Amino acid sequence: MGCGLRQPHCGSFIGTSVVKVFDYNAASTGLNEKLAVAFGADYGTVYVIPQDKVGLMPNSHPMHFKLLFDKQSKKVLGAQAVGKGNVDKRIDVIATLIKMDGTIEDLKNLELAYSPMHGTAKDVVNVAGLAAENILNGDLEQVPVSKVRELVEADAYIIDVRETNEYETGHLKGSHNIPLSELRNRMDEIPQDIPVYLHCRTGQRSYNAVRILKNNGFGNVMNISGSYLGISFFEYFNDLSGERAPIVTEYNFN
Repeated sequence: MGCGLRQPHCGSFIGTSVVKVFDYNAASTGLNEKLAVAFGADYGTVYVIPQDKVGLMPNSHPMHFKLLFDKQSKKVLGAQAVGKGNVDKRIDVIATLIKMDGTIEDLKNLELAYSPMHGTAKDVVNVAGLAAENILNGDLEQVPVSKVRELVEADAYIIDVRETNEYETGHLKGSHNIPLSELRNRMDEIPQDIPVYLHCRTGQRSYNAVRILKNNGFGNVMNISGSYLGISFFEYFNDLSGERAPIVTEYNFN
C-alpha cells in the first residue's frame, strides 16, 4: 500500500533496486561512494568476490559485492552487488539491516538459509561483514582496485599469490608471482623496507598471505580488494572507454 492519509509516517526511502543486463544481475541499496562523499560521511568500504553457491555446484559463480559502513557507529550504509546469481537476495538483506539501523556485527552474525544449491555456509553478506570488521579492528589494510594502476605505474612491489598456472593466464605487468602454497619458504624474496601489495583471484588467498606475513614480522603489507577479478573488470571498462594501454597481460572475468 502506498503512503496516504491513513498512513501518517511513511519512513525514508533508500533506493533499493535490481536490474538484469545480459547474463549479469545488478542490485543496490542505500549509499554508494559518490553519495557518501557528497553527504560527508565518515565511511569505509569492503569489496569481496565470494562464490554465490558452493564451488562444486555447476551453476556457482563469483558475486562482486561492495559494502559501505560508518566507521564510528559501524552501521551499514549501503551496498552494491553484481553477478550471475541472486544478487537481489543479498541486497534485500542489506536493505533490511539499513532500515533497522543494523551494524556490521549484526551482518556478520546473520543466520541465513543454506544449502549447496542456493548459497554457502557463510553467505556473501556474512563475508562482507567479517571483512569490514577486520578493517575496523586494524587486522586488514586494503587498497581499492581504482588505485592499482597508480601502483603499477609507480613500479610498486605487487605479489600475485595465485598458483603459477593461474598467473600465466594473465597478470599485472611487473608483478611477482609467489604462490600462497610457497609463501612460507620464499619470504626472503620479499622486501621489508617498502610497502608490499598482495592479490590473488578474489581476495581470500591474498588475505591469508597478508596474515602470514604480518605474523612473521612484515609490517607494511596490504591486500588489494577485489583482487585479479576485480582489477580485470575495472580496468577493462576504463581501458575501453579511455582508450588507454592495459596494465594486465590478459583480462580474466571467470
